[in-house]
Amino acid sequence: MKHNKHWLAAALAAALFAGLFTGCGGSSGATATSAAAVQETAGSAMEDAANGTDGGAGAADLDSGALTPQDSRKIIYNATLWLETKQFDQASADLLEAASQAGAYVQSSESSGSAEQGNRSVYYTLRVPAENYSEFLNAAAQAANLIRRSESSQDVTAEYVDLEARLASLEQQRQRLDELAAQAESLEDLLAIESQRSEVQYQIESYTGQMNVLQDQISYSTVDVYLDEVTELTPQSTSFVSRVGSAFRGSWNGFVSVVQELVIGLIYLLPFLVVAAVVIALVVLLARRAAKKRPQPVPPKRPDGDNSGQPPKYTQLK
Repeated sequence: MKHNKHWLAAALAAALFAGLFTGCGGSSGATATSAAAVQETAGSAMEDAANGTDGGAGAADLDSGALTPQDSRKIIYNATLWLETKQFDQASADLLEAASQAGAYVQSSESSGSAEQGNRSVYYTLRVPAENYSEFLNAAAQAANLIRRSESSQDVTAEYVDLEARLASLEQQRQRLDELAAQAESLEDLLAIESQRSEVQYQIESYTGQMNVLQDQISYSTVDVYLDEVTELTPQSTSFVSRVGSAFRGSWNGFVSVVQELVIGLIYLLPFLVVAAVVIALVVLLARRAAKKRPQPVPPKRPDGDNSGQPPKYTQLK
């Protein structure tokens, strides 16, 4: 990137070379700014830009009256809300309406669950204008049952003032380098000035990007909202009895959910169970038929010639 800027500076210098050559008339006795002097001046400008100063006065003048009042402090606000509701569609619509009334917009969203099972949930990342931040939080809390609310803030006044001072100083250095470029009487001087000016321009663009990001975070607060669909709302009271009741309801709901899942699983397995039962019944039936057709073994002959299979009868001697 730096080489491209140097080539561009060289091209511009070549375009201006003819004018400089004609204006100078080729006289070697004219008083010209030496390359060393130009680089020293430009280097001093770059040093001032890097330090955020302008000859020891620019940044100090800016800091002396910038953002010192308490009401002008630059603060970034963030919040997270956890909500629950039995009427998911209505609560979601009310939440988005509250965001619209506050001038907010949805930066991202993510949803899951189904209405049939009653376990829908949605997650919003909202960007709310800072002046409507508190008003929106109160309106969002009315859209559903508020379970938890978390807020944080970050004071970035010092960082903001520092960026402003550096940008103001860099702008002044760029103007100074432009003036030096207009007074340059040699190609070497012009190239040195353009090289330093490219560095200043790069820093201006970098600090401007940081300033834009910071200003966006200050102007629009970030609010994350979690909305869950439930069958029973969490009670606001934290008494022992209410906690026991809530735990029992949660346990019962979990038991019912497990039973429902088992029934659904059995329904899915029902065709396989029917086929397995038919196969087992056929195997048992064929086994029985094969057992009936199999010839019965003939009992061995007894010494007394009785093959009836009955035990021999003994005559009692008198």
